[in-house]
Amino acid sequence: MDNGMYEKIEHALLEVKHGNVSGVEKLYEILGKRMLFVARSIVKDFHFAEDVVQESFLKIVKNISSYKSGTNGCAWILMIVRNTAINHLKSDKLKGAVSLDEFEFLSGESFSEKTENALLAEKLLSLLSAEERALVYRKYFLDMNVREIGREIGKSKSYVAKKIAEAEKKMKKNLENPWTKS
Repeated sequence: MDNGMYEKIEHALLEVKHGNVSGVEKLYEILGKRMLFVARSIVKDFHFAEDVVQESFLKIVKNISSYKSGTNGCAWILMIVRNTAINHLKSDKLKGAVSLDEFEFLSGESFSEKTENALLAEKLLSLLSAEERALVYRKYFLDMNVREIGREIGKSKSYVAKKIAEAEKKMKKNLENPWTKS
């Protein structure tokens, strides 16, 4: 995301803080699809993911006073979505799986392009250790920076940056011909 997007999120959060419903609407326009993607990646069901997003918006409004202006609003929101989705899983409400074609709405890619990209991403991520996958997920899917990731996992910023760089290097190396390497 670019700086303009972060500013829009910050402005929308400020509106929510002041009790303006339009702030919630702006957040939905800016981050709705990403929030749904994060929720679906955890709960594996479209309808439950929609519930998670709705509940996340309620939590955003309820907990807006705990948001520190000037920090990464996107990461804060996506962390709420992630935690809400995990809580739904822990409550044993969810069962079922999602097929890859249900994610097509997130971009303009065709089903075959989406499937090919998903397989490539799965192949590249499978090369990483569990720790590296978790760090890459936080950086690219939850849009967290290395400082936020380090704070969350109890490691230094330099440790996180080094591990992410190593993971990216592994994945880039295998992009040359990802289907022949293991």
